Amino acid sequence: MHKTNRLSMDAYYSKKPNTTVQFRQVNPQSDSNTNYHQKNMLLDHISDAVICTDLDLHILYINQKAEQVYGIRCEEVAGSLFRDIIRYEYINDSPEAALQILQQTGSWQGKVVFNRHDKQKFYLLATVTFARDEKKKPVGFIATLKDITAEELSNESGRKVKLEQQKEINRLMIKTQENERNELGRELHDNINQILAAVKLQLEYSLENYDEEKSTIERCKDNIEEVIREIRNLSHRLVLPRFAETTLASEIQKTIDNVLVQQPVYIDLFGLNEALVPDNIKETIYRIIQEQLTNIIRHAKAKKALIKLHNSAKNVFLSIEDDGIGFNQTQSRKGVGITNILNRVETFNGSANIISSPGNGCRIEVSIPLKNEE
Repeated sequence: MHKTNRLSMDAYYSKKPNTTVQFRQVNPQSDSNTNYHQKNMLLDHISDAVICTDLDLHILYINQKAEQVYGIRCEEVAGSLFRDIIRYEYINDSPEAALQILQQTGSWQGKVVFNRHDKQKFYLLATVTFARDEKKKPVGFIATLKDITAEELSNESGRKVKLEQQKEINRLMIKTQENERNELGRELHDNINQILAAVKLQLEYSLENYDEEKSTIERCKDNIEEVIREIRNLSHRLVLPRFAETTLASEIQKTIDNVLVQQPVYIDLFGLNEALVPDNIKETIYRIIQEQLTNIIRHAKAKKALIKLHNSAKNVFLSIEDDGIGFNQTQSRKGVGITNILNRVETFNGSANIISSPGNGCRIEVSIPLKNEE
């Protein structure tokens, strides 16, 4: 195979049955090669990158724009396999899907990302079609790549702004919910609870004077004591602990103690170093545990649940697992409880993984960074 400074596009049409594409040396001074110069000059002066290969994806020719984008020279890569020289990240399709569409329709278009050896990133709109001979038989591929880096970076910047705006909205919503819960919790504790306590005292006094009403009054007294306990538990669930005055471990234990009658819950805090966890992340972890325990009690029909919590200097990790009936994630993932958990995690740039299927319980894995990279 002979090489010159640029390779002839006529190589497309010199492919013979059961042979590879033949390259031939071109004499730039020869009149017979006028078409060669015209073809190369035409491709070298268009604004898009162009890559031509044979059917086996060996590179035949790249124009000057492609040389600039990819940081390579045509004469250095000619004959090499495309995948050995240029590696893309496909944004929408996979390489296999793109090839399937190309084979079925004769063309494919999609966005790809290319990282050059000097770390510069290019976003490209790629259009790939078959190169055909005079009998319309495919003899290779032609890829035209439009540089859309500026547009994509602008869109990416816009997406980041929208994401941050949504996170801020989530933060405000969560803050509003917490304020409402705190206010409701105080009202329950300071007003309703005191009223019921006063009624309880009155009933106790009545028990000493009305023997004939004793059984009725005792039932009222028992009911009111139950209401007081429920309100106390509700108040505890609604009002956030002051983690400047208490610990996350003790508050989690209180939450578990309140649900033990309804649901056996085990806790593993080995590896938890609260000194490294900010109070606002403690509040989020605390609320996630409350939310998921409520889900388990109401829906899971579980025999037991297990909470594991630990952290490193960079991240805090939480998992909550039950052996209940599980659920179909495609149908139940958008429930209010799960959505609240996902929103809380997303607010802190964390990640949440939900693993469940019918009959196999549910496991929620949460990771939250302790230091925001931004």
